[in-house]
Amino acid sequence: MSSLSILIADDEALIRLDIKEMLQGAGHIVCGEANNGEKAVDLAKSLAPDLAIIDVMMPGLDGLEAAKILHSMNIPVLLLTAYSQPKFINRAEKVSVYGYLVKPITERDLLPAIQIAYARWREMQEVRAKLKNTQHELQSQKMIARARAILAKREGVSDYEAHQLLIHQAMDLRITVVKLANRLVNGATF
Repeated sequence: MSSLSILIADDEALIRLDIKEMLQGAGHIVCGEANNGEKAVDLAKSLAPDLAIIDVMMPGLDGLEAAKILHSMNIPVLLLTAYSQPKFINRAEKVSVYGYLVKPITERDLLPAIQIAYARWREMQEVRAKLKNTQHELQSQKMIARARAILAKREGVSDYEAHQLLIHQAMDLRITVVKLANRLVNGATF
């Protein structure tokens, strides 16, 4: 696994120090440390870490609320807690964290959890990119279908012939079929 830039947020300085030593020993970079949720969010905004390790119970903004904000910033979060009760786990599920470790944390538990959490986050990024691309393609196909229908009706030709007309005209104009379709749907003529 390559080196990650990691933000640590825990209100206990000794725990932050232990985690920092484990991370640095594994070749990761600790880009920032916070003792509360507000500071963790502020640091995340300025430092843009690859991953954040956040304690659930901190003064002020708790770790779950901070994790929710970091999730909206597209920063994966691994939660640390002394609590393994279902209510905390259920709340953690709802804020889209990528891992949940119960203290005391050992290097044996932490490093694999980071690797898995970051891998799941990367997979989610790929899925989102594919979804966005698929949505764009669907919109393009809908636009072409609308333009084809307009052209077929206007010219009194079949859908196939209208599609061929779109392709040839787009080539003549040196634009994409989607751009030409968009123009036709929005009232332009050729």
